[in-house]
Amino acid sequence: QNLVFDYAALSSRLMDDEDLIRTVTEAFLGDIEEQIKQLKSMVAEGDCQAAAAQSHKIKGAAANVGGMAFSEQALSMELAGKAGELETVRQALPELELRFSSLQSAMDKIL
Repeated sequence: QNLVFDYAALSSRLMDDEDLIRTVTEAFLGDIEEQIKQLKSMVAEGDCQAAAAQSHKIKGAAANVGGMAFSEQALSMELAGKAGELETVRQALPELELRFSSLQSAMDKIL
């Protein structure tokens, strides 16, 4: 099971600068809800390739801030999207949102 929030990895990536860590995580949290919303509308429109690209973007953003479980879910959605499996992507959305809210809680606790 992947970590919900790998604070140690994020911290070392940002040279243990607490202000910077806060800035980066707040920017991530502010942006990612919009990214998930965009992903949902791509899925609703049946645009599998766009959904794959959007999942890729979310995966990278999540990995950058140490959101490993969230990133892993976005990766599996990216792969399904690339394979043209729109229904798989659609069914994975609730889990993506669940993992995001777990990450958000974990971040709120530490930061």
